[in-house]
Amino acid sequence: MQMTLMEYITLHFNGDLHRYAQAEGVSSDQIRRWIDNECYVIKGRLVMPVKHLPAEEIQ
Repeated sequence: MQMTLMEYITLHFNGDLHRYAQAEGVSSDQIRRWIDNECYVIKGRLVMPVKHLPAEEIQ
């Protein structure tokens, strides 16, 4: 099952970003960056989206 990181934190940590950050061993600011970067969770594992760079225009 896939869900957004915020949905996962709400479901498993009652929406407590600080507690989730402690469980992951990172800062709360890092968790906010992950949420802003649209990270998601599949089967309990954090997945970072791949950001594609814009392709160069061929002239």
